[in-house]
Amino acid sequence: MTYSYPQWKELPELDLYLDQVLLYVNQVASCSSSQNDKGLTAAMINNYVKHGHIDKPIKKKYSRKQVARLIVITSLKNVFAIQEISQTLEILTANSQSETNYNYFAACMNGESTDKIPAVIVSACQTLKLYHKTHQLVLELKRGDTDESDSNT
Repeated sequence: MTYSYPQWKELPELDLYLDQVLLYVNQVASCSSSQNDKGLTAAMINNYVKHGHIDKPIKKKYSRKQVARLIVITSLKNVFAIQEISQTLEILTANSQSETNYNYFAACMNGESTDKIPAVIVSACQTLKLYHKTHQLVLELKRGDTDESDSNT
């Protein structure tokens, strides 16, 4: 499975409205969602804002920082609890490190060198990739089981 996460500079420069955020984030994170996952929804974003996982939009618009955070949350939410993701992001984005650490996440997910990347980001990326690999193997097993049961009848 290949991933294609945009680097920070490739994220939209202009602030986005909710429907634009949903479209963009779901498009980017689609490679990391399973078949049963409906992706990011407006209700999820509202809950993330309400619980302080992302900053409130300004004049109903979301900044590049918020979009990056939503990409990471949406990608990891099937593997980790939202509270775990949020707490880790708080630590990683302290001292204005949002851009650097988002770029590390994107690079790691895209299969680039992980030499300088903090271990927690590398570990999260590996966990997410293993999660998807497991789902892929399960699907292959299901297809194999169906083929075998068809041939036995």
